Amino acid sequence: MSVVALPLTGGCVCGALRYSLGGAPLMVYACHCHDCQTRSGSAFALTAVVAMGDLAMTGPVDVMLAPTRAGRELEHSFCPTCRVRVLVRATAAPDYGSLLAGTFDDASWAVPIAQTYVESAIPWAVIPGVRNVPAEAFDFYELGEAWRATAPTFAPPPA
Repeated sequence: MSVVALPLTGGCVCGALRYSLGGAPLMVYACHCHDCQTRSGSAFALTAVVAMGDLAMTGPVDVMLAPTRAGRELEHSFCPTCRVRVLVRATAAPDYGSLLAGTFDDASWAVPIAQTYVESAIPWAVIPGVRNVPAEAFDFYELGEAWRATAPTFAPPPA
């Protein structure tokens, strides 16, 4: 198993908004819902679930509240200059957030454990070999345990 040095860093495309993640991500998954397709401008969103206590953000941040089609309220954090969205949090679970994997400086470790809303996926974008989990059966705890069992080891850099 590979070792990934903490902290993990990332940010927006213009560099004004940066973040540092001092703890290991809890899970990585892909979402094919139409909201994620539209907001990402891509076939799906690849996100890393993190504990907000492990995340430090620097620079200007705009926050927008928006409901999903399913009625959940999400808080989107993005750069006010380049408008790149880096973080999404459900208002019902403020201790956790989802960093958009493409905003990490190096996301080579971000392999999804599951994909959801596959029924609305663009057919060629369904990820072969990644477990399909219906939204109503998506258990963050169970999937997080499964992801951590196969994920790299996350460790602070040597002193």
